[in-house]
Amino acid sequence: MFFTYPTLKKSISFAPVHYLIICFLWIYLCLPVYAQTAVIPEKEKTGKIQFDETGITVKAEDVERAQINEEEVKAGVGKSIQEIRAFIRGLEDDVKAMNNYRDRLLQEKKGYQESGESHAFVELLEREIEGVKEKIDRDNEQIETYEDRITVLQNQLKVNADLVALLTRIGALEDEILMTPDDAAPMIRKETDSAKDYIAEIQESIKEKEAVVSFFTSRLKEIRDKTRNDEQNLAKELISVKEGRRNDELSRKLQEKIDSIVLLKKAVSEQWVTIFKTRLETSKIRYDIGLQAWKNAELNAAFLAEKARRLDERLKERKLIK
Repeated sequence: MFFTYPTLKKSISFAPVHYLIICFLWIYLCLPVYAQTAVIPEKEKTGKIQFDETGITVKAEDVERAQINEEEVKAGVGKSIQEIRAFIRGLEDDVKAMNNYRDRLLQEKKGYQESGESHAFVELLEREIEGVKEKIDRDNEQIETYEDRITVLQNQLKVNADLVALLTRIGALEDEILMTPDDAAPMIRKETDSAKDYIAEIQESIKEKEAVVSFFTSRLKEIRDKTRNDEQNLAKELISVKEGRRNDELSRKLQEKIDSIVLLKKAVSEQWVTIFKTRLETSKIRYDIGLQAWKNAELNAAFLAEKARRLDERLKERKLIK
C-alpha cells in the first residue's frame, strides 16, 4: 500500500501523524494473513492402508482419498500464497514510501538546524527518523517472514503430492514386481535399510521442529510484554520534553512530533508482534509437514521391504519348479 506525502514545508510535521494513523490501522487489520493449512489427523493420513508384518495393501479408494485431500490442500494453499504475495507487494510499496519520507525528514532536520530551531524539536526529529528506519527494517523483516511462509506452503504441497505418488506406486506393486528382475532383491533390501535410516533422520528433525514451535510460543509472549512496556516508557519519556513549556507555537509543534513518534512506535510494535505470530504459525506448519513426511517414509520403507520379500518368494518358487 503506497502513501503519498505533501511537499516539504514547515507544515510537514502534520504528515507523520496522518500517515501513521492510516498505517497503524492497516497493520492492525491486514497483517495477520495466516495461511490455511489442511492438517490431516494422524489416523487418517493413509486412510485404511494396512501396514504390518503381513505386508502392505493399498486400495483404489485409498489413493482416491489422498488425491482429493491433495486437491483441497492445493486450493487452500494456492489462495493463501496469492494473498501473501499481494501483501508482500504492499510492504514493498511501504518501504519505498517510508524511504522517501525519511529523506524528507532529513531535509527538514537540516533546514531547522540551519535556521537555529529549538534543540528539543531537532532531537524529536532525530527520534522520528530513527523510528522510520525501524519501520523500514520491520517491513523488510516481515517480507522475509512471508517469503519463508510461501516456501513452507510449497513444501506442504510437495509432501502431499509425495503421498499420492507413493500410494499409487504401492497400489501397482504387483505390476512393478513383474517388471523387476529376480536378482534385484538384495539391492532393494539395501534401499529399504536406507529408507529406515531416513526415518530416523526425520524423527530427529521433528524433535527440532517441535523445539522451534515451543521457542516461538514463549518468545511471542515476551515480545508482547516488551513492546507494551516500551510503548509506555516512550510515552512517558516524550511527555517530559514539553514539561515547563508555555502553550505556544513551539509547544504545539513539539506535541505534533511526539504524537508522530508514539504512533510510529505503536505501529512498529504491532508489526513486530505480528512477525512473531507468523513465525509461530509457520513453525507449526513445518511440524505438520514433518509428521506427514515421517508417515510417507514409513510407507516407503514398508513398500520396499514388501517388494523385496515378494521377489525372494518368486525366486524360490522358480527354483523349486526347476
